[in-house]
Amino acid sequence: MQYLLAVLYGLVFGIANIIPGVSGGTMLVVFGCYDKVCGALSLNFKEIKKNIVFLIFFGIGAAAGIVGFSFVITWLYENFPIETYMFFIGLIVGSIPLVIRNATVKQKFRPLCAIPFVLALALVVGLSMLKANGGETAAVTVTGIWSMALYLFAGFVSAVAMIIPGVSGSFVMLLLGTHASVIAAIKSLDFAILIPTAIGVIAGLVLGARLILFLMKRFRLMVFSAILGLVVGSLYAIYPTGAGLNADTFIGVALMILGFFVSFIVGKHTKAEE
Repeated sequence: MQYLLAVLYGLVFGIANIIPGVSGGTMLVVFGCYDKVCGALSLNFKEIKKNIVFLIFFGIGAAAGIVGFSFVITWLYENFPIETYMFFIGLIVGSIPLVIRNATVKQKFRPLCAIPFVLALALVVGLSMLKANGGETAAVTVTGIWSMALYLFAGFVSAVAMIIPGVSGSFVMLLLGTHASVIAAIKSLDFAILIPTAIGVIAGLVLGARLILFLMKRFRLMVFSAILGLVVGSLYAIYPTGAGLNADTFIGVALMILGFFVSFIVGKHTKAEE
C-alpha cells in the first residue's frame, strides 16, 4: 500500500509541476514527504539509502504525471489559450497567501524587503515587455546555441523554484517563454529541447536543494520577497493576447475565479513550511 501511495504522491507532484501557479513543493508538504525528497535531491546519501524504495516509486509516479498531463496542457494551449492562461492567473493569485505565510513563519516583512521584491518584479515585467507578442503564445523563436542556453537556464531556475513550498516552478518557464515549447517537446519527444531542459532541471534540483536550504536559513525574508516579486510580475507576463470584450474572456474570467479558489483553498489547508 505504501508503494502505491508513493506512486500517487509522485503522480500528483508531476502534474502540479506542469501547471503554472501550482506548487510541487506544496504537494510534498501536504503529503508529508518534503524532507524525504529534498534530502535525496541535496544528495544526502543517508536519506537516499533510508528512503530508496519510496523514492523509486515516487519517481515513477512523477514521470508518469509529467508525460501524461503534457498532452492535456498542449491541447488546452492550442484550443483555448485565453481561458487556459486566465485559469493559470487565478491559480497564481490564489497561491500568494501561502507564499506570504511561508515567508513570515518566524518573522514579519521589513521595509528592506521591498528592494528584492521590486527588482524581481521589474525583471519579469521587463522581460515580458521585450517580447513582441507580450507573452508566450507559442514556442520561443531563438535557435541554435542561444536556444539551448535558454532552455538550460529555464530548466535550472524552474527546478530551483519547484522545491520551495508555495512557489510554482512551471510559472518560471511560462514567464521566460519556454513553457508551451517544453510541454509540446515532451509530447513529441523533441530532444533538441528536452535534453538542455533536462540537464538544467537536474542541475537545478541537485544544486537548488542545497542552495535553497542555505538561503532559507540565512535570508528567508529576502528570498521570499524576491519570490513574491516574480509571482506578481508573472501575472503581467502571462496575461493573454486577445483578451477583451469577447466570449473567450468572459469564460476565462470564470475560470480565473475558479483557479483562485482552488489554489487558495489548497494553500489555506497547507501547513506553512519552517
